[in-house]
Amino acid sequence: MYLVYLGESGNTGTSLNDPNQPHHVYVGLMVHEDQWNEIKVLFSQICYLYLGRSLGEAGAPTELQAADIVQGKGFFSSWTKTRRLQFIDALLDILIQRQTPLIAAYVDKQEYASDGQEDNRHQGLWEPAFSRLVFSLDIYMDELNMALMSSEEMHSGELWKIKERAAIIADLGKGAGPQLMQQLLKSETDLPTGAVLENIHFVCSQDSHCTQLADMCAYFLRRQLHQPSRPNPQYTALEEGHVLQVLYQVQT
Repeated sequence: MYLVYLGESGNTGTSLNDPNQPHHVYVGLMVHEDQWNEIKVLFSQICYLYLGRSLGEAGAPTELQAADIVQGKGFFSSWTKTRRLQFIDALLDILIQRQTPLIAAYVDKQEYASDGQEDNRHQGLWEPAFSRLVFSLDIYMDELNMALMSSEEMHSGELWKIKERAAIIADLGKGAGPQLMQQLLKSETDLPTGAVLENIHFVCSQDSHCTQLADMCAYFLRRQLHQPSRPNPQYTALEEGHVLQVLYQVQT
């Protein structure tokens, strides 16, 4: 079983004109259940190493947000740039060392507006981004399950069994309401394999180390899309470390 944690960056609601965030990015960080606890332990150890205490304790932030660390905001305002980037790199290295699969979908807001979609912008951009992310996840799970089949199973002509499934886990405080996301997932008729479970689980990001890591990945992906010619070593590390598996642009 894969636990697929949704991460998001660039959500400006119904506004499509923010020059600093021209893309809305959704990612799904695929953490296998066998690695979940190991990643949690490493995440906690790195936080304690750099913060001197655990997240949520007095004198420490309740959760990690990539923008605050990179830009030196709030708790991290007194940190040097070198230390802030070392902290980020140590956290992302948890995923890189395990080649934790990352599925991503994004919307170019200006393209969305120019194609006449502004009449639907009261819905925000979460719906098309989420829909394509789920579609890409289903294809990825299909390929993954095929790779787990033996040659005998492939040539038997019998219906093959799903060996790995995916459960989506979303941040309760972001995107659309739980009911809307559940309805959209269940309305996806292009998910033939059944490997993606139809129920979404919701968590608070401050209680979920994997959600925080997913948000970090989404942040660096959005920065790459915004300024592809600007050095972005964190994105490069995710790409070259075989973490980023799928990058899908939503066609409006």
